[in-house]
Amino acid sequence: MNPTLDARQHAALEQAAQWYVRLTSESAASERTAWQSWLQAAPENRWAWQQAERLQQRLQAMPTRLAGRTLDLAAQQHSASRRNVLKGFALLLGSSVLGWSGYKEATDGPWLADYRSDVGQRLPVLLTDGGQLLLNTDSALDVRYDQRRRLIRLRQGEIMVTTAADAAGRPFYVQTPHGLIQALGTRFSVRLDGERTQVLVYEHQVRITPDHAQAVLLDAGQQGGFTRLGAHPSEPLDAAQGAWSKGLLIANDQRLDRFVAELSRYRRGWLHCDPAIADLRISGTFRLDDSEQTLRAVASALPVRLEQRTRYWVTIRAL
Repeated sequence: MNPTLDARQHAALEQAAQWYVRLTSESAASERTAWQSWLQAAPENRWAWQQAERLQQRLQAMPTRLAGRTLDLAAQQHSASRRNVLKGFALLLGSSVLGWSGYKEATDGPWLADYRSDVGQRLPVLLTDGGQLLLNTDSALDVRYDQRRRLIRLRQGEIMVTTAADAAGRPFYVQTPHGLIQALGTRFSVRLDGERTQVLVYEHQVRITPDHAQAVLLDAGQQGGFTRLGAHPSEPLDAAQGAWSKGLLIANDQRLDRFVAELSRYRRGWLHCDPAIADLRISGTFRLDDSEQTLRAVASALPVRLEQRTRYWVTIRAL
């Protein structure tokens, strides 16, 4: 046993490993209700499963041969011992921190946030000052209003912000791990994207202040990213990027692998694009609330097929 894990955390990891292989078997659909009951039973369970949900993003970054070998190890449900299942699960998690720092990340992460949206959900929030937030899929935030300022702490995901005038004149900020975004009477979106924050401005201005760099202004019609060390050059706003707030995913001659990566944010499970067809192009407007229909549309529009191990395990391959 990892000495940095207590008995409950270690047990949760073992159970998550078992659920992982069960949900990737042919009986996954019938297991889902029981899995959800387990998931909601304890914070440790949600923490352990959160590590597993990062599987898709990590494996997409792996070389194809290594990713395939890793999945084969996890899928050996019937022949693997309990210890081997856990070993395979740990391998799938790759660089995840499974000790105290990982557990601390979970308590600071989305599960204990003031507001949290589920995968595929868009959650509206009305603020006490009349402003509005819209949480995109799998997002989490805290609201911290005091006498000096109005602060939104974005823990995870993406939000659309529509500010309102404040009678007390308090400034409005969104805080991310990389710095502060100050609203200057505006509507804008903020997305945590790996090691940077992405900001899109639809009305008026925002001021971006990275933790260790000077502030930068973004005007309406501009977008820009920043890290703790500084801001990237701004670019013209792509209106299609904000279509999620209307429940749409818009592709304009987009690479298929990038389209699939974006679609995967809105559905649970494993959704992967075979590298052999990654550079195919797709255009169209698709409903985020029906990813199954979107996948069927992709298969109809392009020379590809859907390889489905279960509803939650889909690979798009060449015909």
